[in-house]
Amino acid sequence: MGRRHRRSKVTRVVNLVKRIIAFFFSHVGLCALVIGYALGGAIIFRAVESPHEREIQSIVTRARQETVNVAWNTTFRVNKLDRAQWERTVHDQVKKFRVKTMWAIRRGYDGKEFGVSAQWTFTGAFLYSLTVITTIGYGNTAAKTYFGKTLTIVFAIIGIPLMLLFLTNIGDVMAKIFRFLYARSIRLKYKLILWHKKRRAAKIRRANSLVAKLTRANNRSYLGSGRMGAGIRDDCSLESLGVPSAAASDVHELLAARVHLDQLEVKESVEAQLQRISVPLSLVLLTMLAYLVAGSILFCLWEGWTFLDSFYFCYISLTTIGFGDKFPGASVGNDKDAQEKLVITSFYLLFGMALLAMCFNLAQEEVVNKVAWIANKFRSKEDDEYDD
Repeated sequence: MGRRHRRSKVTRVVNLVKRIIAFFFSHVGLCALVIGYALGGAIIFRAVESPHEREIQSIVTRARQETVNVAWNTTFRVNKLDRAQWERTVHDQVKKFRVKTMWAIRRGYDGKEFGVSAQWTFTGAFLYSLTVITTIGYGNTAAKTYFGKTLTIVFAIIGIPLMLLFLTNIGDVMAKIFRFLYARSIRLKYKLILWHKKRRAAKIRRANSLVAKLTRANNRSYLGSGRMGAGIRDDCSLESLGVPSAAASDVHELLAARVHLDQLEVKESVEAQLQRISVPLSLVLLTMLAYLVAGSILFCLWEGWTFLDSFYFCYISLTTIGFGDKFPGASVGNDKDAQEKLVITSFYLLFGMALLAMCFNLAQEEVVNKVAWIANKFRSKEDDEYDD
């Protein structure tokens, strides 16, 4: 009994582990895994690099204050008439300050004031984690400690394949959604065409019915006037007058048949397009361009850049080139507004790369279809020449 109980426990644990693994490799789970991995990296990198950054900033601040104090004390201690001695003392202290500053720069000092602005905030560390696993690598923020550099290597070894898996997965999902929306738009387009054709047919039928009524009224008045002679009754048929009475009904039938054929043609065209549906390459490029333009306007307003500089930054970022010559530097700070900007920048990059993966997926499908079409054309030409 005890063995069976233990086996059932092990089975439940194994099934639970399988379900957890299956969830993490599903669409939602993979997205959560990537964001969670980047958040975990942000926590670790901040804990490792932030103390080092604060220490370097405080060293430079103390060295600058010491230089100011020496210059102030020298002014009162040295003979005011001995200018050379005053300059010599102050210059020596300025040289010491320069040496300390260069030492701090080599260890990551970026000119920011201690306690006022910092790179290794939580949002800054989160953006750093994303630039590592997405291989953008701006270079404006980098690990300076030995432990931080080692951690970056390990983080990238795991994170880059995870990010590639995420982009492949989410790009495929977004491509299916985009393709579905495109198919719905095609259906809506042809529904509007059918509605327009039905409306035109109804107008023609109403007009034809009105003409038929007027014709019958005119015939009755013509018969009632007695002009046709004594041998014709008032209720005589139009056939006896030489006017085909089935003309109106024939016109109605022809119109109905024409409308029915038009609707069948439209429906067949819809079904044919939906069976071989592929999003046009122009629409794919337009979608990506719209996302780049939206980001460019956003960074224009935030950073005061020109539109070209903003577009350049968005393009270089989303293509993972990441020169680092442009970066929302004004957003790196401790105030709440700057932190919100960094969060939005991070998610703009993450969603933009997923959108880029979707566009590559759709463009690849369209290119494959075009190549297959061209190959079939050449094959049919060769067959015709062979038959000749």
